[in-house]
Formats: sequence, structure tokens, C-alpha cells
Amino acid sequence: MTRNETLAAARHAVAGLARSAGAVSIAALLRDEADRAARLSVDAAGLHLDLTRHRLPGAGLDALLALADAAAVGARRDAMYAGEAVNFTEGRPALHVALRAPAGAAAATGASAASGASGTIAAEVADTLDRMAQFSDALRDGAWRGATGRPISDIVHVGIGGSHLGPQLACEALLEYAHPRLQCRFLSNVDPQAFDRAIAGLNPHTTLAIVASKSWHTQETARNAQALRRWFAEAGIDQAGLRRHVVGITANVDAALGFGLERSSIFPFRDWVGGRYSLWSAIGLPVMLAVGPANFCAMLAGAHAMDRHFAEAPPARNAPLLLALVSLWNTLALDGATEVVVPYSDALRSLTAWLQQLQMESNGKRVDRDGAPVAWPTAPVVWGGPGTDTQHSFFQALHQGTGVHPVDFIVVVPARRDPEGRAEALLANALAQREALLHGRDGTSGTTGDPGDRSAWLAAHRACPGNRPSSLVLLDRLDPARFGALLALYEHKTAALGWLWDIDSFDQWGVELGKLLASDIEPLLDPARELPADLAPDLRDLLARIRSARA
Repeated sequence: MTRNETLAAARHAVAGLARSAGAVSIAALLRDEADRAARLSVDAAGLHLDLTRHRLPGAGLDALLALADAAAVGARRDAMYAGEAVNFTEGRPALHVALRAPAGAAAATGASAASGASGTIAAEVADTLDRMAQFSDALRDGAWRGATGRPISDIVHVGIGGSHLGPQLACEALLEYAHPRLQCRFLSNVDPQAFDRAIAGLNPHTTLAIVASKSWHTQETARNAQALRRWFAEAGIDQAGLRRHVVGITANVDAALGFGLERSSIFPFRDWVGGRYSLWSAIGLPVMLAVGPANFCAMLAGAHAMDRHFAEAPPARNAPLLLALVSLWNTLALDGATEVVVPYSDALRSLTAWLQQLQMESNGKRVDRDGAPVAWPTAPVVWGGPGTDTQHSFFQALHQGTGVHPVDFIVVVPARRDPEGRAEALLANALAQREALLHGRDGTSGTTGDPGDRSAWLAAHRACPGNRPSSLVLLDRLDPARFGALLALYEHKTAALGWLWDIDSFDQWGVELGKLLASDIEPLLDPARELPADLAPDLRDLLARIRSARA
């Protein structure tokens, strides 16, 4: 058979097996498949991944692994690591692995991993990290001061999307390692109220603004940056002094210079770093300022350890690939399934938002490499929130609702015990919710069987069907290395899914359409401007109402 015929046959085999998965009992699989734990549990880069509780029989896993081979996932991974143009619609590489590869790592990864970090790229990455570290040390030590000679106490990071979600998540997750003097705030929304809240209570003379924008023209970031410049000016900080209070992170150095920044205050990153994969680049500057260069480098090292695992582990023992295969299986086996992410760690409360962008922006595509419609559903909706809070909101639907939605439990063993036993309660709840999803409850306990007995009626309302799938990622502690490995696990899962679907996980053309339309609509909000005659009636009515409200 040709490669295309082999791929088509592999897809047909997976789809056929997935169609019958609704009748599969997870409990029976756990009981009857003696090698299930060995096949579907993996330790990688300090994390433990348990995928045993899915409606995925051994034959299904074999078919999925055959599909991964037919789709050449390994070869495509190697191409990404080697710096080839895996972002095929824009002709760009996706070299986020190069950002966390230590010097000399190319030969050590076994599959050309991080070889794209050789030569010029490696030198550029090392130079940027060194500049970031020097700046971080100076600011953390108090040597870098504001225009009036006062040390910096507060940081306002301005960005949106990938320039915002990763740094905010990392600063929250690693708060235990943060500098005691420095407080980080994050401003992304162009809503003026978001700006007011971000600067509330801050002193401009002790505040540093970080403007992170790949193009330096992203509308929300550009306007918030202009508002910050005005805020500093109103406090008496002139253009020369502004250079002590604003630094830029961008691929458009000339535009940042035009904004008034000094070249020494600009930290560049390249177009081979996608926004949602950019935490490891200069975009991570607020993280380094918060936790220090050593902890930032430990985060890079953890991600690199997962990079090596993804490159070196065989497919059947490869954590990111197995996570991707289970996700693909669930999109076929469970009608309309979404993916729920519940971190049992308040420090990871923003993980779901980061994953929403990573997975849905990367794989929210409907055509394949050839421009033909993708045969299977892509990019399941990602949602969730921290446990135990979510147990009192949407877990009701997970246990008793008509839809079946797989849950990723991200469980972190708390670093310390407390007198009230809250750490034990957190862990017990995570494990108990997983048990409840699996086993459910028939609700008949205490009923008599008498048709007139109301307890039988109540039993129907109390019953939970069970047999609902879940994954578990266990971290024995939340430190910079394990945090880095966790994010890299999901990055590689996302890329692997893209290769299985034969889509481009590294472009985001859909994001741009709304921005283009916004630039056309904004002038129409001016009440002095006549509305075009060819406007749709509903849009004309809305604009009139908004104009009236703003009058």
C-alpha cells in the first residue's frame, strides 16, 4: 500500500473501534486487562501520567499507535526539533524547544531534538537569556531604579494571548519562589476598567511596565501601553525618565524604539516563536523577575526534560503522544465530548485558560495540509477550573448530566501539612471525584422495592451512571522544573494531535479576521460620522444604540 492508503486504513481501523466504545466498561477493562496499568501509565520528566480510566481497550490503543506510525508523528516531531518549516502555511519553523535547550543538547536528545538551537539560533537564545538574567539581577537587587532613584516594587505586564497567559500562569504557579519585594500585575484587556484595576494603588515612581507584543501593533497591547505612558507622564516622569520605567519584549525592535525605548531595554524574540509557545523566550521576563534567573532556568530544564522524553521514548511509552492519542479517541468515541481540566492546586488556577489558548488556537482548524476538510472533529472545547471549587459548580453535570466529558485531574501533593488537615482534604477530594466518575452510584441503597415507596423515586434522582473517563497527572511537588515539564507535556500533546489530523498547529488565521473587522467598525462609533447606507440593519441599529449610550 502507498503511504496514503496505509494512513487511510489506520484511520478507518481507529474510527471503527471507537464507534463501539460507548458500550465499553472502564471497570471491566481495569479488571480484565492485566497489562493495562503498564501500558497506560507513564513516568516522564518528574510527572506521573495515568490514562487507564478511559473507554479505550487494548485493541484500540494498538490501532491508535498504528495510526501514529502511519501519520509519521515521529518524523514530524523530528522535523520540528530540527527547525524545519512545520508551520507550513506561513513557511516558518516552531522552535520553542530551542528556547529551553542547554548548550550541547542537540547530540544528547537522540532524535535531532533541539538541533535547531545550533549555531546562530543557540547564540541568540543564550544572549537573550543572559541579558534577561542581568536585568533581573539588577532590578531584584535594587540596582535598577526608577527615574527618581527609588527601587522598583511593582511590575505591570502588558500583553495579550500568548504574551499574557503563560507569564501570568507561571507567576501564580511559582509564587512560593517569588521575590518578597516585587509584586506582578497583568494587564491584557483593552477595557479601560482593566487598566484602572491594574494600576490601582501603584506609585508610578516605583513601577516598571513590561510591554510584550510580538508585532508591537497588537491593538489591545498598544493602547494599554499608550495609557501607561500617559500615566507615567502625568506623574512627572518625562521621556528620558520613561526609559527607567518601561521595557519592551518584541520581534519589532524598530517599533519599540519609535515608542521611545532604549535598545538596551528591548528584549527581542523571533517569528519562529509562536505566541502561545513563547513563555520560554523573552516573554518570560516577568517570571524571571519574580522568581529569579536560577528558578527560571530550572523551569526551562524541566521543559527540556519533557522535550527529551518526547524525542526519545518509544511511541507506546511516550507521555505526550499517549495523551494525544487518548484525546483523539475520545473525540470519536464520545459524541460532542469536551475536555475538562481540573488542577487540584490553587497555584495552577490559570492553567485552564492557558490550555484553552494552546489547544484551541493551535488545533481549531477545519482543513488539512491540502486544504481539504478534516474528516474528524478537531480541537474539543477545553474548560475547567481549580478543585475543590469546581466540585460545587460543574461537577454536578459531570456526574449526572447527559453528556460525557473526560476530565484531566492535575494533582499536586501539597508541600506542607497544616493543622486543619486541608492538604489531606484536597488530595482526598481529587481521588474521590475520580472514583465517583468511574464507579458512580445506583442510588438504590435503602429502598424496599415497593412500587409505592418514594425511596425508589428518589433513587432515580440520586443515581450517578459512572463509567465516565478521566486522566490523572500527578506532581509530587510544584517546583519550577515540574511546572516546566507539565506545560511542555501539553505543548507536545497539542502538536501530536495536529500531526494526527494533518493540520497546522502553529498558525492562527482565524484570530486575525475579527481584528480586521474591528478596525472597520471602530470609526463608525463616532457620532459625528454618517453611517454607510449599505450597513446591515441589525448592525446599524446596534451602532445607533451604542452612540446614544455614549452621548
